[in-house]
Amino acid sequence: MHLLSERDADAVRARLAPLAGPVRLVFFTDGGGGIIVPGRECRSCGETQRLLEDVASCSELLTLEVHDRLRDSDAFARYGIDKIPGLALVGAADYGIRYYGMPAGYELRLMLELVLDVGRGDGELLPETRAALTGVAQDVHLQVLSTPT
Repeated sequence: MHLLSERDADAVRARLAPLAGPVRLVFFTDGGGGIIVPGRECRSCGETQRLLEDVASCSELLTLEVHDRLRDSDAFARYGIDKIPGLALVGAADYGIRYYGMPAGYELRLMLELVLDVGRGDGELLPETRAALTGVAQDVHLQVLSTPT
């Protein structure tokens, strides 16, 4: 079952047309292995995986890799994933970009922009922003939280 309508898939294909290089969507889920721990089940993992499958099918430069927390905990540790559904966007390098939750609605647009940045190996920052960032002497951990309204 597809989550993207054909019209939405066409829009995603058009947005991903300028994708410069291959990007792996490394998805982390509970896999629905039959074991449910009350309060820790992932209610959106299945839908998120189907959405990512739809998105990955919109470009030959996108691949989807799926890791289950019960069967592949090493991948969770390797990518530093601590929540599900989780997504690492990896291009020529792993730039540390992680996305948690289901990228639906407006969040899908954000995720597509991240895919384009990762495929380029560079974010589209203004020269002033780049100059200001050269003064940062240590690693910074940024988290952006959004909620549907």
